[in-house]
Amino acid sequence: MRCAAFALLLVVTPAAQAQPVAPAGAPTAPRTQSAQSDDPRLVPAQGALATGDFAQAIESLKPLAAEGVVQAQFLLALSLERAPAPLGNMGEAHTWYLKAATQGLAAAQNNLGAMFFDGRGAPADPALAAHWYRAAAEQNFVVAQYNLALLYGSGKGIAKDVKQMAFWMERAATAGLPVAQALVGEFYLQGVGVSANAFTAARWFQVAAERNQPGAQYYLGLMLQKGIGMERNFTASHGWLRRAAEAGNRNAMAELAKVYELGLGVPSDDAEAKRWNELATAGQKK
Repeated sequence: MRCAAFALLLVVTPAAQAQPVAPAGAPTAPRTQSAQSDDPRLVPAQGALATGDFAQAIESLKPLAAEGVVQAQFLLALSLERAPAPLGNMGEAHTWYLKAATQGLAAAQNNLGAMFFDGRGAPADPALAAHWYRAAAEQNFVVAQYNLALLYGSGKGIAKDVKQMAFWMERAATAGLPVAQALVGEFYLQGVGVSANAFTAARWFQVAAERNQPGAQYYLGLMLQKGIGMERNFTASHGWLRRAAEAGNRNAMAELAKVYELGLGVPSDDAEAKRWNELATAGQKK
């Protein structure tokens, strides 16, 4: 088996309440983590952002950001990054993220790392991306821990080190990031950066599967089917494989076709086997 590819995560404003997004071909992954603030002066801007009124948000945030209010600097950077033309300005967004990051705001450090990694608002610099991800990760900022782990795994901007990759990914997983939990399950299953341990892998897959990670549901279904790291249970295996398949996981679709063909945990059903096999081949969702 090989580990799935995942996208770097970007923090967005808590008011937006957006959900994480993954690249094509990767399991669904979160793309947000809240950067909370109780400052009443930010309420108008947060309300404007919640409704997509970037002009109002930018207008209300600029004076506060200029005063050095770190959360205002972060939200202003976020607004300038996300706003459509002509309001949006990546260079200015980068500048305000840097100001907030220099003041120690972990959310800004993470997003600044993303801008350096992508080359948005400044020339791409993976080493600076790694620097800012680490700064946020060491403050226990979960999204940054995940992103730093990915850099250790790819060797971009930092020396490749699968043990450090596994270390930071497991910290993100322990903090509750579902996509990290799924990936840590794969690490333990395959012995990547950690000693292989099927029981630990099964535990992480179970946690991530219950939080609707299709890749984890697929692996959990396989482990239940084969009795790896847990007691064999064909009925439970079918249930998890079906959930993963219905979520669009093509590997699960192919495996589910075999389940119906062989009658593993369900009555044999040639029609269902054919249907899921065709869906797997076509890469379509149910």
